[in-house]
Amino acid sequence: MKKFGLFLLITMLFISGCSEDEEASAEDEEEISPVEESVEDDTNTEESTEDEQKAWWEEEVEAYQLEDLPRELEELEQDLVLKEGMFSGDDYDFEEIKLLLDELPMDSSEEVLESAILQLIREDYHEEVEVFVKFDPTVDVQVESRDEDVDGPEQKISSSHFAILLDASGSMNADNGGKTRMDAAKEAITDFVDTLPEDSTISLRVYGHEGSGTEQDKKMSCEATEVIYNDKVNHEDFTKSLESVTPAGWTPIGFALEEAEKDIPEVASGAIVYVVSDGIETCDGDPVAAAKALTEKGIEPIINIIGFQVDDEARELLEEVAEAGNGTFTYAGNQQDLEQYWHDEYTRIQEAWEEWQQEGMKNAEEISNELMDLAEENGFSIMDKSELEFERAEE
Repeated sequence: MKKFGLFLLITMLFISGCSEDEEASAEDEEEISPVEESVEDDTNTEESTEDEQKAWWEEEVEAYQLEDLPRELEELEQDLVLKEGMFSGDDYDFEEIKLLLDELPMDSSEEVLESAILQLIREDYHEEVEVFVKFDPTVDVQVESRDEDVDGPEQKISSSHFAILLDASGSMNADNGGKTRMDAAKEAITDFVDTLPEDSTISLRVYGHEGSGTEQDKKMSCEATEVIYNDKVNHEDFTKSLESVTPAGWTPIGFALEEAEKDIPEVASGAIVYVVSDGIETCDGDPVAAAKALTEKGIEPIINIIGFQVDDEARELLEEVAEAGNGTFTYAGNQQDLEQYWHDEYTRIQEAWEEWQQEGMKNAEEISNELMDLAEENGFSIMDKSELEFERAEE
């Protein structure tokens, strides 16, 4: 009975104490403000975050972001653009690294150990990777032309455009040793076109080919200029277009030069405009101003004038047109002179092209060697860094 009474007393005291604690707890809860609850929650969150914070060897390694790449990075390249470790390069400190590695659990796997070591000593390869990914082995040769008809990098003579402006005024009907001036001009032009590469482009514009030489038809004739062929060289089609030209009216050289800009393809690397005329401007135009304006547009074409049996006055004026067009004036007294001019022109073009090509090959070789040096330098840089990284990893 005494034992039971003692047990009962202890039990009652315990229950009484618990009741008092509960009451006090309830009172405390009533006294705690929402702000205090928030502070406690924040404290608990911070403690929880600190508990969940990863160890240094478990943190994800950031990578360098390379811009304007021509393709996606391969898996190996992605590994090589990871940011360097804190002990890479000249910052290598063996003793400090040992202390950090001692923080790893003793039962860490080989993979974890390997990753941790790399995280500390990884070298920086991102610049070398960027060079290789963007590496372009194409040799882009920038060669200044030796002559007006060979016009720039990676272009062949065939990429130049040849624009022929042919005088179809009535005076081209004049006799020239058993044939007309127009017939002689047609034959000489045809021979020149026959020598051009198949993939070069050529245009044929005629002017003064409508109306007549009368005052009544002057307005019509002076407004007459038309491109009757503009394409890659096709000897048969070009000849047919040329044969259809018949001399008729006045001589609007200035207007023809103004319109010639439309004949030059946008993709042409350069252009030479050949004006074949047997006289001066007769339509109140200003061919000198027109020639100057044309050379200041686009690819700055060269304007060469061939004066066919012109008098001294016409020759003087046509020389001014050629000078304004940064070209040359050539006098042709007969068909043989015309043919010789076109032959010499083709020879000059070929020689200029060969000279340009040789210089281009020389420059291409220099650029190729520079690219090779860049590739080797980049490769050796990666090898040197990787060897250093391997030696330190072994240590």
